[in-house]
Amino acid sequence: MKLSKVEAEGSQISTDSDNLIVQLRDAIAQYLSKRPHLSVNAISKKTGVSEPTLRRIMGLRIKTAPQVTTVLDILTYISGTTSVREIIKLYPGPLAQYLSASMPYLEDFDQNYSNQINEELKNPIKYLIYKLALNHGGVKEEKIIQLYGNHGFQLLSEMIDAGYIERDDKRVCRTISKSFTSSEDDFVRNFKLVADFIKPHKNRPRNPLNPLYVNCSDSVSAEAYEEICKLQKKTLKKIREILSQDSSKGELPFFLLCAIDTMDLKAAYELENS
Repeated sequence: MKLSKVEAEGSQISTDSDNLIVQLRDAIAQYLSKRPHLSVNAISKKTGVSEPTLRRIMGLRIKTAPQVTTVLDILTYISGTTSVREIIKLYPGPLAQYLSASMPYLEDFDQNYSNQINEELKNPIKYLIYKLALNHGGVKEEKIIQLYGNHGFQLLSEMIDAGYIERDDKRVCRTISKSFTSSEDDFVRNFKLVADFIKPHKNRPRNPLNPLYVNCSDSVSAEAYEEICKLQKKTLKKIREILSQDSSKGELPFFLLCAIDTMDLKAAYELENS
């Protein structure tokens, strides 16, 4: 698909992300060229990506790279696969580099991304049930009822009927998918939902299984910020290696929350360049 003169002149794409957007535009255009009965509006309805956003991508009238989840919403639909690793293989170049850099844990775990599941998990209790059922050992039905009552049991039943979760003869519930990547738009909300399980009052002297929680802040240089991020990424990689070992599998419903950002409306790179 070639840009018209008007579209090319109106393009405001930045040099940092132009190759990414061009490749994404070309992928959509190729998909549409093989399906002349489809429109941008139809893709919008199927992917959940707004039609104005899709048209800005098609016209290269976008200043920065779209969110990772926007890219995945589009590529999972047009490729027909929810495997992020498979998508990276199908779209080598800027798109693959962008996804790999944004999801470094793909080195250890393939991730499935589904707009349909993300929409289902907008319900906070469904999200927590799904997260528990995603664990290696799954979650017992009685635990769901203990945590969320009859309403939780009803929501669990809905996800079983929808084909997202299966329940065995011992009433243990597990997700059909073995991995899951949530939408960036839902990250903060989901972070808060999981944080409600932190139990500071449960600490006991010299107990290696105590909860661990940290709330730290300071004003730092850009160099210190970068160094801290690199250190945290190395630690997370080691944790992922532990989680991937068969000997690590057990019954404790472990969770880890991690976030580094600024206590400001702007991100660190925006503050540094302002």
